[in-house]
Amino acid sequence: MTGPARTLVTGATGAVGSAVLRALNAAGRPAHGVSRGGVPGRDHSVWRMGEEEPPAELRRPWDAVVHCVADTRFNLPDAEAEDANVRPLRAVLSLAGRDTHLVHLSSSFATGLEGDVSSPARDAYRNSYEWSKATAERLVHAERGHADIVRFPIVMGARADGHLDRYSGFFWLPAAMCNGAVPALVVEEKGLLDIVSSDDVATHVVQLLDGGPPDGHRLSVLGRGDGAQRVGDAFDTVLKALNTWRAEHGVPQLDPLPHVTPQQWNRFYLPFAEEYLDRVQLLRVTAFRAYQGYLSVTDPFDVTVRVPPTREVLYRSIRRWAQTHATSARRVPRPWRA
Repeated sequence: MTGPARTLVTGATGAVGSAVLRALNAAGRPAHGVSRGGVPGRDHSVWRMGEEEPPAELRRPWDAVVHCVADTRFNLPDAEAEDANVRPLRAVLSLAGRDTHLVHLSSSFATGLEGDVSSPARDAYRNSYEWSKATAERLVHAERGHADIVRFPIVMGARADGHLDRYSGFFWLPAAMCNGAVPALVVEEKGLLDIVSSDDVATHVVQLLDGGPPDGHRLSVLGRGDGAQRVGDAFDTVLKALNTWRAEHGVPQLDPLPHVTPQQWNRFYLPFAEEYLDRVQLLRVTAFRAYQGYLSVTDPFDVTVRVPPTREVLYRSIRRWAQTHATSARRVPRPWRA
């Protein structure tokens, strides 16, 4: 391919965007990346989308735009979540021409509590992340006559080795298991923990671009659906990965955390915690509360693209997290005391 890249990838230094960029280049589709950080260069621009005008090199025709920008934190104030997940999309849409193939990466959790993204009401969603991702999907429908929307659940590393350019979100959990930040896992053991690898998403994006833009709005939902790991099995996998790595590095093994249901936690344990634990412990408990809803999902996602089994993906990703975050992975948890 000669001349400048004609595919733009936003969020190109993030966990998913970086994988998409590599996959496009490997497929012979040289792409130009843009992110808030990184080093400007021939194939990468720095742009604070939604906060400033785009740099000159981005103001040109694009055959395709893959929008990967997302802040996956669940506890942002609504205004900050909108600034992080909706305003950048508005800015990117201004760069996409009428014929540009837009691929907007969303989340399986954008459907919130009601099972779809149609409601603008905040109380239709568990948190500001879900609400802002649903808002972004509605914006795509309103502003674009044709586009691909790709939803996917929790993202793990590459299938081959668990590599991620950025470990965030779910990886708070192995860190918490190692440092003793949580006294128990608040889960429904029969719940499902659906995950995908970063290259599952990247491969699908390449396939969409190879097939050309849809006539209207095309939705893809990646995941395992009813074939996802049960939560209890998934945490056994996480514990095995951590303890295998710790054994190899002479670190004491982690004990399994007790499992309690959300009902048990909120009715019995939480009142005790709020009355007797210290400020740091309470902050940890409050932070973990944001994840409870995702560890108690018993209804599978209706997937349109079923990815291969993910148990080994989870195992390799946790091992790779430990390797790249050795200080955190070596910690020895201390017992919680009132």
